[in-house]
Amino acid sequence: MEQFADLHVHTNLSDGSDSVHEVLALTARNNVEFLSVTDHNTVAAYTEDTFREADRLGVKLIPGVELDVIHERKQYHMLGFGVDVKDKCLLDICAHNADMQEGYNLELLRRMELDSLGVAEADYNGYEIPGGRGGWRLLNYLMDIGLTGSLLEGLKYYGQYGFKTNTIKFISLKEAIETVRGAGGVPILAHPGEQIPYDQYGGDNAGFWSELEGILQAGIEGVECIHPLHGFGLQRELLALCRERGLYISGGTDYHGSFFSKQKQVIGGQFVSLDSVSKLINHIID
Repeated sequence: MEQFADLHVHTNLSDGSDSVHEVLALTARNNVEFLSVTDHNTVAAYTEDTFREADRLGVKLIPGVELDVIHERKQYHMLGFGVDVKDKCLLDICAHNADMQEGYNLELLRRMELDSLGVAEADYNGYEIPGGRGGWRLLNYLMDIGLTGSLLEGLKYYGQYGFKTNTIKFISLKEAIETVRGAGGVPILAHPGEQIPYDQYGGDNAGFWSELEGILQAGIEGVECIHPLHGFGLQRELLALCRERGLYISGGTDYHGSFFSKQKQVIGGQFVSLDSVSKLINHIID
């Protein structure tokens, strides 16, 4: 029987709606053998209890993280697999990125408060995301005070106030690559088809491949080829590129639970066969 992996899953320790316990239960229920929880800028999911529960359920965990990085004045997402989750440098850059993200959100909130939009920094400081919802803390706050009707609707305020993620002082791509390698891991570019403009209908994609090449030249060791926002054409081309160059192939659902309905998946729903990611997994577990 064919076996499957899901190497891109989020929990409520970043912006997913499901707890680590719920994610593990879904992984086992869907007969996914290898799982990587890749929460944004945190490895908090990887506790001794998590590993014990995974063993009990027959799920093989690949320690992972998804880092926000800046390269050539643009923000990207980079996955790190097989990392030592206690590595100090890794923990430091995760904390830095999380602080920068929350500071960015807080600055937007302050601008909105000055414009009397009904938000209050004092209230926000004590606000906690309701269980089972997921998403960014600020988006949840805006919805719960009635300023938006949905989580994603709150994203409009970033555009209205001229807030751009490439201005956040996240770590550089080079620093992220060096840190992940130093923690014993493999740096992988996440979902390039979402981060770099690509015409799924056969247009001129020279710019896509040029931008991707620049990222690969920075030292990235592989690409997340299989992703719900990649068309089959792009997936096929990325797989061919990785095989030709000997790069690691990764794939997953980018599962967020009830958050991000446009890519709402079940864990394992991208049908990432172990054969397709065996080079990466074997490198990590050897």
